[in-house]
Amino acid sequence: MAARLCAKMSPGIALIKHGGIVLTVGDPPRPGAYGLHLPTLASAGSLLVNAPDRWSDWHIELAAGAGRPREFLDDARARLVCEPSGWVDIDRAARTSRMHLPGAPALPEIAQPRLGITGIVAAYWRGDHSFHAGAFVAGGMAWGILGSRGAGKGAWLAMLASMGAPVLADDVLVVNGRLEALAGPRCIDLRREAALALGLGESIGVLGTRERWRMHLRPAPCEVPLGGFVCLEWGSPAVSHVPPNDRVRALYANLALLLGEQRDPAALCTLMELLALPMVRMRRPREIERIDETADLLLGTISGLERPPVQA
Repeated sequence: MAARLCAKMSPGIALIKHGGIVLTVGDPPRPGAYGLHLPTLASAGSLLVNAPDRWSDWHIELAAGAGRPREFLDDARARLVCEPSGWVDIDRAARTSRMHLPGAPALPEIAQPRLGITGIVAAYWRGDHSFHAGAFVAGGMAWGILGSRGAGKGAWLAMLASMGAPVLADDVLVVNGRLEALAGPRCIDLRREAALALGLGESIGVLGTRERWRMHLRPAPCEVPLGGFVCLEWGSPAVSHVPPNDRVRALYANLALLLGEQRDPAALCTLMELLALPMVRMRRPREIERIDETADLLLGTISGLERPPVQA
């Protein structure tokens, strides 16, 4: 019923093409993100994507709460804390996440950054992988952006978005068993200095632990074959291939959860397939004003890379 009501309220969907990929424009009739259909977030509108039928229903509930209770995660339920205060109770059988947060968070805060915890846990239960990473689309393939905190992932993604490249995810990247990247919320949250230097985004105040300058994104496809990964580093502009040993370190350093690989051989097999994908290291200057100097260099490099066939 919720899904039908959402579709009835939608103003309509238009289709456009970008690089051979069909994108939807307008409020989605099946709002979703991270592989989940989110009927209770219908009012979030353009912050979400149009979920395909195979994305399972998941309900988001709100409750008042503050503090940092003990965290846990098992095969049926999970409780994870939110920063700086609050927590999320996630129930696998009920397909429900109850967010216990101080105050009354608005929909933009629920969609980003609060929804990421649910996306990570639900991916784990499905046997998918999740990373603390972003992703963009080039040449019909998705490319994950890896980097430590402060590596400038958001600024780089914002610059690519301003150039017209579809951005799939800002800070949580979910990859399914078919090695497809799944779209997240349609926004990028920048730090103040990056937003002012790039002239992008607008301040939405403090959400979570920091002030955020939000850049709204163009529509993006829900699922895109993953072409590989880009590791961000500081330095003189250069793009190089990452050797196998360093690929392992890069992926494990950015995995949102390791539990699946520790307990599920099938999940480990999928991770091995991810390690076989192309991975490049991109160095660029720290000065945000020079961020576009390496864009053409990177896009030219990845355009000539091919991903190995996915095992059935």
